[in-house]
Amino acid sequence: MGGSNMYIHQISVFIENKPGNLANFTNFIAENQINMRAFEIADTSDFGIIRIIVDKPLDTLTLLKDNDWICTLTQVIGVKLPDRPGSMAKVMDILAAADISIDYVYTSLAGGSEDAIMIFRVQDNDQVAAVLKKNNITLVSQEDLIKL
Repeated sequence: MGGSNMYIHQISVFIENKPGNLANFTNFIAENQINMRAFEIADTSDFGIIRIIVDKPLDTLTLLKDNDWICTLTQVIGVKLPDRPGSMAKVMDILAAADISIDYVYTSLAGGSEDAIMIFRVQDNDQVAAVLKKNNITLVSQEDLIKL
């Protein structure tokens, strides 16, 4: 099993933690007609890390780099969950039972549906994908995310 087609391309942007920088970034995204599907920001005192899922990740990465944003592309796993209490706990229980540790996780609502999307970073995507599939958890690919 494997192949990156079942995963989601996440862009991490490193941004100096000072007034106006987040506005500059979101305006840059807007001006370039980039559609963000998910957005998360982690704060580390001097720098923040913005994690975004977008409709055209490779084009966006190139555009950001060409405009001097410091960024990287990471393969993350997305799962579709019913938007109701306990959905996230169920996935966490499955991963805990398989002794899998999670680097970070964030969520987004799936457009036009009652579902939520949970996005997480792990050490071994293929192992985690196999465990989730075995437990009938729906994986979301980059292509699926664009259609949502």
